[in-house]
Amino acid sequence: YAGFMSVFVTFLFIYFFFCVLFGFFLMLAGNAEPECITASGDNFGVNLNSRFSDAFALSWNTFTTVGYGMAYTSTSTDLGDVKPSQCSLVVLICTVEAFTGLLFAGMCAAILFGKVNRIQSHANII
Repeated sequence: YAGFMSVFVTFLFIYFFFCVLFGFFLMLAGNAEPECITASGDNFGVNLNSRFSDAFALSWNTFTTVGYGMAYTSTSTDLGDVKPSQCSLVVLICTVEAFTGLLFAGMCAAILFGKVNRIQSHANII
């Protein structure tokens, strides 16, 4: 019987946890294969100071399925000499993250719908 604010804060905490977790995995995968992630038009890791922020940007874009395009997995035109099969880990991480994000959005919607429905069921009808 938690209030809306505690539910919202819990959702927010879980969201940031998943984005940071997947961002960390993407940073490791990007360090292994920098050509597989494009951030601001360059390969991942060109600017050493922004590796985690680039991975985090790709992470929250993928988790929310927004896809602004500032960070993305490289396509065949971006790869150059790299074979697409070398980017399998990055693609797998992004696929799992997008699916997790969809499940998370559905779970949040279901919980909020249940809370609103419970409030409406207790409302006095005139």
